[in-house]
Amino acid sequence: MKRQLFIIFAMCALFSRASYTTLTLQQALDEALVKAQARALGGYQDKCMEMNIENLTKDSLIVIVEAGRRLNSLDDKDQDILIIKQEIITLGRQQNKWFVVTGYCCQNHNHSPKKMGKYDVNTLADSNLVILARYLDGKQFDHHAIQQAIWAISDKESTGKIASKTDTTLTPLRELVATLKGEPLPWFSIASTTYEFSNGRMQNFAVWIRGKIEFNSTQDNYVTLHVLNSKGEQVGQIVKMWSGVGKKTYDLCMSVAGFPKGKYTVEIVNDDKIELVKKEFEI
Repeated sequence: MKRQLFIIFAMCALFSRASYTTLTLQQALDEALVKAQARALGGYQDKCMEMNIENLTKDSLIVIVEAGRRLNSLDDKDQDILIIKQEIITLGRQQNKWFVVTGYCCQNHNHSPKKMGKYDVNTLADSNLVILARYLDGKQFDHHAIQQAIWAISDKESTGKIASKTDTTLTPLRELVATLKGEPLPWFSIASTTYEFSNGRMQNFAVWIRGKIEFNSTQDNYVTLHVLNSKGEQVGQIVKMWSGVGKKTYDLCMSVAGFPKGKYTVEIVNDDKIELVKKEFEI
């Protein structure tokens, strides 16, 4: 009998210890059940931040760190970081834990976070960034494409910059970002590279542009492709090609290395100087 009672009490204690209250980090912070802090591990992408959550209660907690939380740098020169991967943290009574989070810069004109730089955690990003972060959670897109998608919303960069040489499955991501921005899906994609200077300042450089240009030719003759800047000046390469009558598609693939930021126009005209098509893109 005593042995049976011991087993019952032991099982009750076990189940009691296994009982957790589950809530989001925002709920836990709002109810003052936890304290939280964050610091940079160095860099501005992927597993670049770590957080600490301290359980202030005498009960066990499961805290869900939401995708879409914005970690705000306490140094105004450094970039804020958007968390794009939900983390589930289990805490015993009055326990605290450090853990790594996955995030990306959402202030591309600021400096890359300094190692051990301190961050405030008590903010969710604006609604469009939250939607994007929760879409990205669990996806396996190229790091550069993820970063460009975030900057397209946070810094109003061109959606066309969501591009990658290695990832050919970016159309759904580009469509989502264009929808969130209330714009049509760009006809072009611009591959770029981001350079981080020794002082932490960053700059993005366009490398090449790709896209399909459809036009209708009414006669058999040569047509010429021009690329013009916002002042109407010829830039880049000029392509002259033979075109028969009918609907045609030209696969544009052109270097834009060294092109300054701004708006550009691609136009195709025939030998009679009649414009067959005009497309715009932005770097």
